[in-house]
Parts: sequence; C-alpha cells; structure tokens
Amino acid sequence: MANLQDLKKFDLNLLVIFECVYLHRSVSKAAEALFLTPSAISQSIQRLRNQLNDPLFLREGKGITPTTVADNLHIYLEDNLQQLEQTIRVVQGAPQRKNFIVYCSTLMGFEFLSPLAEKFCRQQGYELIHYDMSVTASSAEDLLTYRKADLIIGSTPVVNHSVICTPFMHAAPVIVCSKDHPRIGDSATLSQLQSEKFTKITGLEEGIRQYHVKSTEVLPERDFIFQSDSPVTVMSAIGQSELLGVISERGYSRFHDLFNLKRVEVPVQLPKLEFYLMYNRFALQSSAFKLLLESINQRLAADA
Repeated sequence: MANLQDLKKFDLNLLVIFECVYLHRSVSKAAEALFLTPSAISQSIQRLRNQLNDPLFLREGKGITPTTVADNLHIYLEDNLQQLEQTIRVVQGAPQRKNFIVYCSTLMGFEFLSPLAEKFCRQQGYELIHYDMSVTASSAEDLLTYRKADLIIGSTPVVNHSVICTPFMHAAPVIVCSKDHPRIGDSATLSQLQSEKFTKITGLEEGIRQYHVKSTEVLPERDFIFQSDSPVTVMSAIGQSELLGVISERGYSRFHDLFNLKRVEVPVQLPKLEFYLMYNRFALQSSAFKLLLESINQRLAADA
C-alpha cells in the first residue's frame, strides 16, 4: 500500500511537468504543451531539483540534457503516468476515441491503408483518418507525443523514449519517362541521361534530402526543372512531357499504365530509400491499434 502521508507532502504536478520537459528537452515547448508560462515551468523544475537534490537538466548548447537521475526518474514515471491517465479516463467515464490518425505519403496510403479501410473499420468500429503530409523528425515527434497522430510512416526516424520507431520497408527506385519519349528507349547511358531534363520528388523529411544526396553521387549533373512533394504529380508530369524522373518501383508497377510511363534501364544501381513505422508506446495498450499494425505488416509481407 502506498504511503499516503508521504505522497501528500509531495506535489505530484511537479512530476507531470518534469516528464513534459524531459520528453521535449525544452522548457518553452513544455510550457506550450501544458498551457503554462516558461517561468512557471522553470520554478517547478527548481522545486523538484531541491527535493531530489539533483540539477536534473544541464545546459548543452541551445538545449538541455538530462542527468542520470532525470533519466532514471523518467523510466519509473513513463509507465506509471500512462496507467494513471488510463485510470482517470475509466473513472470519469471518458469516451474512448474511435479513430486512428495516420500520416504518410499518398503512395503509402494507397498501398497499406486503402485496402484496410473498409475491412478493418467495419470489424473494429474505428475510423481511419489519413493525412497526406510530409513531416520533419521534430514535427513527427510532436504529433506522436501530443497524440495528434497515432501512426506515421516516414523516411526520417524519430528517437524518443515515448515513441517506437522500427524499419518498415525499403523503396527500390527506378528511372522512368513517357512511353512516347522521342529520344529515350528502354535503356539509356549516363551521357544520355545527363542531356535530359529531370523531375524531383521533394519533401521536408531529412531522409528524403539525404536520399537525393546519395542519388546525385550515382547520377551526377542532372538538370532538374520540375519539383513536387507529390509523387502522383511527378508521375503525371513525366507521362505528359519529355521529362525523366526517379520513382519507387511499387509506384511504377501500380501506375505506369495510368500515367503513360515506361521504365528506363541504366548502367548504375540507385540507392534505396528506407521508411520507418512510428507510433507512441501508449498506443499499444489498444488492441485495435495492435491489430492495425499487424494488418499493415501482413499487407507488406503479402506484397513482398
């Protein structure tokens, strides 16, 4: 049994504030998340420092880094705070949210979400909400930490104690052009490619930027004249022009007829782009969410 007298002497709100600062590594972000002022957050952390006799956070450049005591405190708090939150919801009779919010590209949504939408939602009574948005690692971390997103499939991994991030799949790239291209046949030399105009699929994710750096090492001196963060828009532009581009092999196999595309064989091996599956640890307490993960992975295995 808990010692209630000792707990009464301790301000449990300090632990909530500490956990928020720990997750964000920022007093200002914690203040924004908890709707408090940065001054109030700093005062609370100072009170907790006095009670635990440890600085908890140390300045490191423009940010802060936790001490060993802070790391240990977080480990003990993480599960306990989640269990306490769940208990409060049950006692208050709060309705459980009946939808899952997923962020991923159009092609990812087409491959793994669209086939599941009707079957999964009918069986589980949930609604799938998909946002076709490219997110940075920091924005993905915020979305998952604040539970504004349940699942993100992206090319930049998130490193956070409250977020599970696992490799999901490798996207094998292919060079494509219009089936009616006047100069490019089923294959092309490097010198032929360098004389053509290219498209580029862009995005905010660091993983996509790093991929473009690696692909430029293999195919240098390309002239990019059209860029878009939409793979569908890029495929449409290629199919209706003399532009070339690099798209995923999955995207090509699904849409080459629709967008009038043909694959171009080249004498180099393009690097693969890795995607990650990211979600909050707390989400695993939902049996429906675990089933959603299993269904997505089964879909991936079936298409492999």
